[in-house]
Amino acid sequence: MPPSALALVLFAAVLHTAWNLLVKGSGRKEVFTWWALLCGALVFLPILIRGGPIPAAVWPCAVTSALVEVLYYAMLGRAYDRGEFSRVYPIARGAAPAFLAAWAFLFLGERPGPQGLAGLAVLLAGLALVGGSSSSGAPREPWRRRFGSAGVAEAIVVAICISVYSTIDAAAVRLVQPAGYTVLVLGLTGLFLTPWVVARHGTAGILAEWRARRGAIVAVGCMTLLAYLLVLQAYARSRVAYAGAVREVSIVLAALAGWAVLHERLGAARLVGSVLAFAGVLWIALAG
Repeated sequence: MPPSALALVLFAAVLHTAWNLLVKGSGRKEVFTWWALLCGALVFLPILIRGGPIPAAVWPCAVTSALVEVLYYAMLGRAYDRGEFSRVYPIARGAAPAFLAAWAFLFLGERPGPQGLAGLAVLLAGLALVGGSSSSGAPREPWRRRFGSAGVAEAIVVAICISVYSTIDAAAVRLVQPAGYTVLVLGLTGLFLTPWVVARHGTAGILAEWRARRGAIVAVGCMTLLAYLLVLQAYARSRVAYAGAVREVSIVLAALAGWAVLHERLGAARLVGSVLAFAGVLWIALAG
């Protein structure tokens, strides 16, 4: 991988970790992410306009992807409400490639080779360690109970959403300029979230979250799109499989951020599990 592509991917991983960290620290997470989506779409609207009309064939992909992302953001907020950042983020990001491999096997007939299966095994072992690691408040909690609670189930749903909308978007960007499509999807996601956010939190709750965290909201809106745009640039300079795998170094960054910033109990199991998850993703990519 060229050094310029590696730098872009690593910076994108830092941005992705950072905006998720800000979401974790927000109050009304659904409201926070809704505001961020709208702000990000407005800031990057010129990219969508400059790209010209969206082809008719792309609109079903954009609408479907946005609907999946509505569930993604709803479950992400719920996962961060229930679980620790250093547990939820690695599971959500790390499990997505495993689900992608499953969809490819079930619907595309793609059978992983021995190296791919080995990488998948390492990935799943890492996720099991992260999901089963004890929380700061319950170091002696039974392993089964730990894995079945504390945001793990929600994080797995988030991973499924990532794998589904990634598949849809991969098909869509063959027909349209990727940056403009990304702005469109995130804008539609914010639009589709509006009735849910208003019904659950009301105008007062929406305005209160904006007044309390407007700086962080705008930052997250910008970082969300900028991180993806950086990855797109890296894809143009390097093999997609390699760049996409290196991007998942954010799994390790999230584990460290949870410990350093949020003072969560890292522990050997969670750290080793995060490293194994990243190694498994990289192994799968290198196996082709």
